[in-house]
Amino acid sequence: MLFDLTKENFMKHVHETSGYVLIEFYGPTCKSCQSLLNILEDISDDYYGKIKVFKINCETESELADAYDIFSLPTMILFEHGNPIKELAGLHSYQDIESWLSI
Repeated sequence: MLFDLTKENFMKHVHETSGYVLIEFYGPTCKSCQSLLNILEDISDDYYGKIKVFKINCETESELADAYDIFSLPTMILFEHGNPIKELAGLHSYQDIESWLSI
């Protein structure tokens, strides 16, 4: 199960973390977001210790979504040492995400 970030714990889990953090910006009624959840849980398990994976509910955390110009759901952002380095929007397969990560 992926942990939801809020504006209160975002800095601790993203900006104060060394290494890679993958965040999915999602909506609770978004069907593509629901489908992506299982894929991201697999990514989290398979890349344990290499990438931390979290999610952000754009309905309840609109300030964070606005800060990263999230316009479509789902959108994933990969952070390295607290800095966004890659963005990928839409529903993708495990293999596509793994290739996109390329770390």
